[in-house]
Amino acid sequence: MKFKPYKLLLAISVPGLLLALVAAGLIFSSGEKVTTQKLAPDFSLDLLDGGKFQLSAYKGTPVTINFFASWCHPCRQEIPSLVAVRSEYKPKGVHFLAIAIDDTAKDVNALIAKLGFTFPAGLDTTGKIKDDYGVYGLPTTFFIDKKGMISYSHAGSATKELLRHELDKLLL
Repeated sequence: MKFKPYKLLLAISVPGLLLALVAAGLIFSSGEKVTTQKLAPDFSLDLLDGGKFQLSAYKGTPVTINFFASWCHPCRQEIPSLVAVRSEYKPKGVHFLAIAIDDTAKDVNALIAKLGFTFPAGLDTTGKIKDDYGVYGLPTTFFIDKKGMISYSHAGSATKELLRHELDKLLL
């Protein structure tokens, strides 16, 4: 009887493939994504226009916080979506805030002027707000519900569709 290596390979690979498919099925069929809501850390932020933002003052209304930087290319690409969606949802009582990290007021103001920012922005000069929210990459957007709980956070550029989807959930 002659040994045929392809039969051995087939005998080993088929059960391995089946095991991998079963494992993938268990991982991806676990149902809805479970998220643990937590209270959004309160903070006070000096705004670039001279005002002040205190998160706790907005309890009872949804708030969207976007962490960005003027030097961040994906942030620059995301800003038009944020501006457009903000104009749609401002009449519905949703507040938006942009927090620049690792940046300068001069560079952020230039970006605001260039891209037509229409919502409050400030600098996290100490990095405390970024650290309290656990932000490690830019852009990152947090959706805070009327109770002051973080309902969802999104690392990376947020599309208009994603923004609308998450904001609609906050308005229910």
